[in-house]
Amino acid sequence: MIRKELKHELPVAASANDIWGVYSSPDLPKLIVKLLPSVFENIEIVEGDGGVGTVLRLTYPPGSVPLTYKEKFVTIDNEKRLKEVKQIEGGYLDMGCTFYMDSFHILENGCDACIIVSKTDYEVPNEEIASKVEPFISIDSLASMATAISNYVLNRVRKVLKNKLEVAAPAKDIWAVYSSPDLPKLIVQLLPGVFEKIEILQGDGGVGTVLRLTFPPGSIPLTYKEKFVTIDNRRRLKEVKQIEGGYLDMGCTFYMDSFHIKEKCSKSCVIVSKIEYEVPNKDVLSKVEPYISIDSLAKMATAISKYVLQQKKKA
Repeated sequence: MIRKELKHELPVAASANDIWGVYSSPDLPKLIVKLLPSVFENIEIVEGDGGVGTVLRLTYPPGSVPLTYKEKFVTIDNEKRLKEVKQIEGGYLDMGCTFYMDSFHILENGCDACIIVSKTDYEVPNEEIASKVEPFISIDSLASMATAISNYVLNRVRKVLKNKLEVAAPAKDIWAVYSSPDLPKLIVQLLPGVFEKIEILQGDGGVGTVLRLTFPPGSIPLTYKEKFVTIDNRRRLKEVKQIEGGYLDMGCTFYMDSFHIKEKCSKSCVIVSKIEYEVPNKDVLSKVEPYISIDSLAKMATAISKYVLQQKKKA
């Protein structure tokens, strides 16, 4: 058995945590296709949620060798900042390799600097097969990935929009509505001019639920899918992340709404509505920023507070 190793090191003027945050993110497959469209034609999540055990199908541009293969995340070590991804079907395995793995190790290099160590390890049974596959195996795509991610971290722009609304109702009553699995139906009834339709595509209203939101004709964006990623009853915090279409198609690499119900006293609270989004650079920001507003979340907070107060009067 013959074992080979290819390695690339890239010093980056960014913290190891910032770089690792991208490499370890479940959104990396989508992001890297956006950052390197000439290198990766498509990366499809076949199984999993971006954690250990996730299976991807990578497809490269026509004429590439190999053209496609499946790989699996076998290690995501946040303490070591190490990610290992093993080919499990097709690709170099079909060309004669008995083992093929890419790894990404983010090493600290001072307070606000690090080194991205990208490595390919593979095995072949003999020299004959080594001579056939070696011309097609290169560290170039991992090097391009490291450069693209470092540039993204150094140039990205993160924006936060926030709205606060004080309500003369207990925090638990307001939270009961925001955390309810019936909220999608209720909010369309309360705000028919803001939301045309909200469909539950997956889930039961808990964490992992996927919705498709459709807005009135002429709205930008007109529709998108979002996922409930956090419903924390202790903190009264709900986080909802866009996962398809919408602002992601307009250039955002991350977009999340959050709702935090903060208690003031036993009979009043504050609804803190927040939008957080990221774009790769200022050029993209100038294009999407005019369309991103906290208004719909502010209207939602007002509508829910009025609904709760009206229900209390009826009781």
